[in-house]
Amino acid sequence: MPFVNITYTQPLSAEQKKNLVQRTSDTLIETLSATLPSVRIQLHELPQGHYFCGGKFDVAAILFDIDMIEGRTEEAKANLIRGLSKVAHETTGVSEDEIRARLSDFPKENIGMAGGITAKQAGR
Repeated sequence: MPFVNITYTQPLSAEQKKNLVQRTSDTLIETLSATLPSVRIQLHELPQGHYFCGGKFDVAAILFDIDMIEGRTEEAKANLIRGLSKVAHETTGVSEDEIRARLSDFPKENIGMAGGITAKQAGR
């Protein structure tokens, strides 16, 4: 844990994707004290015409949607949001004005872990 979905609206090169995923992982480990084996990241590229923002189609934008086990501090979450905004801008060139992060905390009994047990049962 955490699970991260990154949705972006403009095509990215293979190198940009690799850098975005690696630096996102590094930021999660740094700000949330997550362990590398627990980090899961998926990329989702929206086709042209599938994003509408402020009255315009296909605005260059990135959204980080992050599900994690409850318990992180407000400071850690703020540092994560700030770090991800910087990472996305530096790796893709998308303006930080169009980068968003949405964090969702899940109770430990609502997260399934390896072996079919809850995070709470796993002692997390």
